[in-house]
Amino acid sequence: MKKTYQRIIIITFLLTLLILYTINSTLVIKSILDYTNLFITKLFPTNFVFFMLSTILIDQGLIELINNKLKLNGSIFYVTIMSILSGIPSGSKYTKDLLEKDLISTKTANYLLSFTHFPNPMFVLNTVTILLNKTLALKILICLILSNLIIALIFKPPKKEVITINDSPSKDFSESLSKAIIDSLKVILLIYGTSVFFYLITVIINKYLTLNVLSHVLLNGIFDLTKGLFSISLLSNKLLKSLLIIIFFSFGSLSIHIQIKSIITNTSLKYKYFILGRLLQILFATILFLLSYFIY
Repeated sequence: MKKTYQRIIIITFLLTLLILYTINSTLVIKSILDYTNLFITKLFPTNFVFFMLSTILIDQGLIELINNKLKLNGSIFYVTIMSILSGIPSGSKYTKDLLEKDLISTKTANYLLSFTHFPNPMFVLNTVTILLNKTLALKILICLILSNLIIALIFKPPKKEVITINDSPSKDFSESLSKAIIDSLKVILLIYGTSVFFYLITVIINKYLTLNVLSHVLLNGIFDLTKGLFSISLLSNKLLKSLLIIIFFSFGSLSIHIQIKSIITNTSLKYKYFILGRLLQILFATILFLLSYFIY
């Protein structure tokens, strides 16, 4: 009975959206084109390159090399560094890739899922510098990174898993390259599709609801990270703007949460570890930022 009610609510919601999109077709088309331009120029280039290179590196035995030659926990080291460099939602993708190749256990995969939620450094610095200034942008970035590392320490990494190293790559390079391109494009399309879906919801809500500035910013940030961030420019208080930026980046948005759930579907990865990590990141990143804001 509960599932029936849920289906009715979802269908009603979607039909309502369909009607509103039809009525506002010009606005919807313009919004899609605007977001597509943003996605292609800002998000696609870095995400695609990093996703593709990551898949090739895993296929060519980088994790085994780190584990056996450098005596480090290769999976944790690799996913952490790569997710910092490439941004959300790469951590979950890299974790899923390693899990599907049996390079990590479910325990390690869920551990990685809890803290490898790093926004792209260049996106943070560029966006926050525009909204605030370069100093606050750097502070926010450092707080976001440190908060995730604190979560990693609190949850404690599982013991290093024993992986038998192969003397030769597990796949031919051309096979790895073609697979990397296809897999990366699938994830990119997933990110684009979910982002557009929630972006359009905020466009329609903003058209029909008259909210105060703070409510407007919060609503946009809950549905779509990018829309929420740029709507912060409507506020004037620097501290409030900084805290909202931290909350939006730490939590993500409904769009990003749907992306994560889609990526980890049909795996042993548990969404509860991701959501717990996001709530803890909001707490730790906020505390760290307040300390840096009032002390330094």
